[in-house]
Amino acid sequence: MNYLTIKDINNLNEWVQQAIQLKNNPFADQNLGKNKTLGMLFFNPSLRTRLSTQKAAIHLGMNVMVMNFTGEGWTLEFEDGAVMDGGSSEHIKEAAAVISQYCDVLAIRAFAELIDRNKDYAETVMNGFKKYATIPIVNMESAAGHPLQALADAITMEELKPTHRP
Repeated sequence: MNYLTIKDINNLNEWVQQAIQLKNNPFADQNLGKNKTLGMLFFNPSLRTRLSTQKAAIHLGMNVMVMNFTGEGWTLEFEDGAVMDGGSSEHIKEAAAVISQYCDVLAIRAFAELIDRNKDYAETVMNGFKKYATIPIVNMESAAGHPLQALADAITMEELKPTHRP
């Protein structure tokens, strides 16, 4: 199962309640991710999303591998049938296959460039990995949304919801 939009959650209330339980006891499921690896790919800078996602994975017992495409690794080509003789050294198809061999879950942050709206909403990076990766994908922010933030907001609203007293 991929988590690309908040709509990918079939029961938001259940997820919120489970998240609150984990927040209150962060090491309760520390063996859940044992011998599993979260790969985190950043095509844009991040502070809170990166740290909170990485910390959550560690609390679940996962190993974490991080790659920043803003300064590490090869430039990826996302267009099918592209001639690889330009600035891109690696095609998404091969990159996704390699990453899928090393990781059990892949988290990606690739938000809008704010130059071409149609291109941004095509979600080239997210959809490329969705097409070629063979492991679950988590959207850490894209042009069309930030589902981790949406879930965090839902948790905050639940925690701050006024309680009714008789």
